[in-house]
Amino acid sequence: MAVTIIKNKDLIFDTEKYDVILVGTNIYNLLSQGFQSKMAVKYPQIEEANNQTPYADRRKFGKRLTIDGTPIISLMYIAGYPHKKRDVLDYNALEHCLQTANQEFKGKKVASTFLGTSPFDGNSQDKERCMSIIENSTPDIDLTIYDYIQLNRRVEIAQHLKKFNVYKKKRDWAKYYELVRNKKKIIASLFLRH
Repeated sequence: MAVTIIKNKDLIFDTEKYDVILVGTNIYNLLSQGFQSKMAVKYPQIEEANNQTPYADRRKFGKRLTIDGTPIISLMYIAGYPHKKRDVLDYNALEHCLQTANQEFKGKKVASTFLGTSPFDGNSQDKERCMSIIENSTPDIDLTIYDYIQLNRRVEIAQHLKKFNVYKKKRDWAKYYELVRNKKKIIASLFLRH
């Protein structure tokens, strides 16, 4: 089956369209930034399950933790401790996780972010290598990859709050104060932790 790529769209708003969501993550039980954090907000059961695994256990590399539900969510332990400047992706772990997912979810409609390439799931600078692993390891699933820039939670919240200032500058006080009053609801609707 072919791999489909959707550019510049956050997967969090489309998860219900798929049978399975693959989530690349690290062995340090951190689901605190990017897509991982949003998934933990939208589906709290994955954080509970993730926290039951041993912290920083290198034996988790290449293993998956699958949480049944709608959709099925499969955490893939593919990265070391998140780092902005260093590649912490374990390419063998990525390949093994995808191969086992290919077997388990054969014929299913599956989605993921561009695994291994965000600062929160490996920070690989070699997108071509990651894509080659993805394509070669998933011949039996209908995989859709959402390729977009994942942001740090605080940065993303700040970007949304900047929109409030447009109304302040226009002196549209009613709209500005309405947004301020509803700030927590707005942030929650984006699946961001405040």
